[in-house]
Amino acid sequence: MPFTTPPRRYDILERFPALAEHAKTTVRLHPRAGRPGINESSVGGPLLWPADDPWPMCTLEHDVDSDDSYEEVLAMRGRFHEPDAGEERPGTFEQRQERSSDTTADLDPDAPQPLVPLAQLYYRDVPGLPWANRFDLLQILWCPHDHPDTEPPYNPAFQLRWRKVDPGQPTLPSPPRPVTCYSEYVPNPCAVHPETITEYPNTVSLPEPLHQAVRDWQDERGHLHWRNPTLAPGWKALGHGGRWGIINPYPIMCECGREQLPLFTASSGEFGGGNSWHAVEDAGLDPRRTDPVEVTIGRGYSLQLYYCPESEEHPNRTEMF
Repeated sequence: MPFTTPPRRYDILERFPALAEHAKTTVRLHPRAGRPGINESSVGGPLLWPADDPWPMCTLEHDVDSDDSYEEVLAMRGRFHEPDAGEERPGTFEQRQERSSDTTADLDPDAPQPLVPLAQLYYRDVPGLPWANRFDLLQILWCPHDHPDTEPPYNPAFQLRWRKVDPGQPTLPSPPRPVTCYSEYVPNPCAVHPETITEYPNTVSLPEPLHQAVRDWQDERGHLHWRNPTLAPGWKALGHGGRWGIINPYPIMCECGREQLPLFTASSGEFGGGNSWHAVEDAGLDPRRTDPVEVTIGRGYSLQLYYCPESEEHPNRTEMF
């Protein structure tokens, strides 16, 4: 099912034609609870993982003060999804424990922990992903714990895999699962419904005098009118990305000297930008369905992953806003 962003309340480009050169394409993922397979793009769904590729483990220090049992988190999530909506987690708690016993029984909670799938994006679904001449699949995983030494600190730790799919390659049937986790970092499996839209940057990122012209326009109306028409909330790829608010925007720089670019945004909820960003198809949406992924970053923020356009091998950076 396609999802469609409503027209913006203000035609920003008509009011400020100079913004055209600052436009970027973003892909709203519109995750919705479902049962995606390994050959589909998803958020929190299973990954097409080669059988001979070791599953990534987290070796960083974990903050374990708020740890939960990973299997119990999955069980509790399953109990709260409505069967008639086709969104329940398959199997009872006991069945899931039995299925995963071969991947969790020998794991020491104090040892390196397996990462969990966060997103799988096929290039056919998400136009604009980098290095399309070499890759056709991007996989994003994270460790569902707080990490004191990440930047920013006390957030999940990402790992990425860029792949060229080999249809004949055997796949890993049962990836290992962590023993413990922070429940708010465990995503529900969601199908995605990508929609390409145009974004414009935060006002403070604009050059003068365009920045001042926009600010004057805002002041005339007595309150901010910029974020709603320019930056999409929720789970998305590429674009301008963040609704900076905790700190002022600054360039995310790679060690090589290149500025890194937004790649993927994990969000606390899908509609942080207000009703104007609710998809047309979501009219009358049950409020309980506005957070299908059920991930919470900090006190309701977003966590953005950046990549270096110089090379996929350069370290990725993150920022929270």
